[in-house]
Amino acid sequence: MQKIKSFNMYGFLTILKCVLLAIAITLVGIVVLAVVLKFADLNSTTISIANNIIKGLAIFFMMFCIKRANGERLLFKSIISGVLYAFLSFVIFSILNGRFMFNMGFVYDLLFAVLVAVIASIILNVLSRKTG
Repeated sequence: MQKIKSFNMYGFLTILKCVLLAIAITLVGIVVLAVVLKFADLNSTTISIANNIIKGLAIFFMMFCIKRANGERLLFKSIISGVLYAFLSFVIFSILNGRFMFNMGFVYDLLFAVLVAVIASIILNVLSRKTG
């Protein structure tokens, strides 16, 4: 009888560590974007696109970190880490903003984080099969 591997505490701590690293990368990216905005006159569409690119790169790095730590069940981990990234980034940026405001923007960020994490996990799996 084959034993089913459970989602252990070490796996969760690895995901949490990678999610926090991705949030730190996002914070640094947002600060750099704010400095650029101070000297450049960009419209709100450009700012929104740049913000999504920063988040997407941070999530891709997060999935690379998770894959490197333990690449098993990466698709499941990508969904969990995407949701965790969205919730933690919402809490952190709400604290920095000074108010918690649930709206459709949060739902879009949640869907964006999960979708990018799933796409990143698929890309990383394909790349690891080609090189390995």
